[in-house]
Amino acid sequence: MMEIDFLGGRPAANLVRFALPALGADLLQSADQVVDMLVVGAFVGERGLAALANATMVGFVANSISLGLSVGATVLVSRRLGAGEKDGADRAEGTALLAAAVLSAAVALPCALLAAPLYAALGVPVDALAGAVAYTRVWAAGLPGAFLLAVAGAVMRARGDARTPMWLAVAVAAVNCAGGVALVPALGVAGTARSSTAASSLAAVLSLAVLARRRGSALPARPAARDLAGLARVAAPAAFQQVVVNLSYLAITSMTNAFGTAVVAGAGAATKANTLAGMPVWSAGQAVSAAAARCEGAGDRGRAPAYARAGLAVSVGATTIVVLLGQALAPQLVALFAGDPEAVAAGVLYLRACCSVNSLAYAAMYALDSFAQATGSPRLAAVNALLDAVVVRVGLAAAFVPALGYPGILAAQALSPVLPCVVGVAYLGRYARRVKSEMGTDAEAAS
Repeated sequence: MMEIDFLGGRPAANLVRFALPALGADLLQSADQVVDMLVVGAFVGERGLAALANATMVGFVANSISLGLSVGATVLVSRRLGAGEKDGADRAEGTALLAAAVLSAAVALPCALLAAPLYAALGVPVDALAGAVAYTRVWAAGLPGAFLLAVAGAVMRARGDARTPMWLAVAVAAVNCAGGVALVPALGVAGTARSSTAASSLAAVLSLAVLARRRGSALPARPAARDLAGLARVAAPAAFQQVVVNLSYLAITSMTNAFGTAVVAGAGAATKANTLAGMPVWSAGQAVSAAAARCEGAGDRGRAPAYARAGLAVSVGATTIVVLLGQALAPQLVALFAGDPEAVAAGVLYLRACCSVNSLAYAAMYALDSFAQATGSPRLAAVNALLDAVVVRVGLAAAFVPALGYPGILAAQALSPVLPCVVGVAYLGRYARRVKSEMGTDAEAAS
């Protein structure tokens, strides 16, 4: 395993070395979803795409807990490694894995039991309702594997290893893509859930075996009360952030359901294509979290803002390229998934509005939120989530839809990251000034 030394070398080079394998893993995960959409669109049609669009959004909400745990694991393990506390890092790893096992079971059960009334309440088109319910009930059985895989990957990245999670993602993609192609023609939308459940469960077992081999023990270190408290301080606000954001997208999907199966299918297809624009953003955010937290743990706070600035440059630069490609190829991208002209038109309009300049603001917002989480201010990211998701996205959509219809939903989504981006820039500036002031005070005292 080649670990990255975040405390030495050029911050930008370290981030790129870390982010490229993480980007590869994210792209492979996205490839899973793209293949699912392609196969479902080909064999089931628009009703299958509409079912998958709704079920995916519910899945994002459920997986928000695992994303929060992943952020908490990254920050806690990185800080303790930076402070030279190997035993503490091992206990943090065990704490995160235990939390993943317990919370995944707590989330999976209501997802399976309440799928039918939930989708009815969301107004899922009647012809797509059965597919969405079947998908969710199968997918819920795979949540423990998905949670454990996410947290194990976060621990590996916190230790400076971004390559092993990428190879695990290769295994997941291979199993899921092959399974989806084989199962969807016979089982419909639920076939993709079966393949993803099998893939994530297999990869979870492999990831736990890798961690066990590295620590030289089959069982993770037993957590202490302070480990649980330390994880909760970061993971709870991070999970809250993700839950709020994904609930807002679920609310947007519910609003979109009112415009019919074709529009829902087109928007769902465009969402998959738009996910590609988020790939560099999420990879750079993971890198910023791991690097800045390692600097905080080592007491090298002067180096942490350099990682935030490098993360901004990498994230915004890569997103610019993806956005230009998305705008140029919008009709072709949507047509990959949907054949109905109304669905294609709705999807293209989605990409024109939501994969544009606003994506650059989102890229900056995510990198800055990751920096805040790593440097002791996870609540700021939670506040930004409320601004982004509730105040702007859902609030403006509710205000715009009566007058503008479906385009009103898109306008609200396009505007949502702007205000949180401004808040993140202000936090970075304040942090850098505080650190500079502290360093100046220390130098004066030393002299």
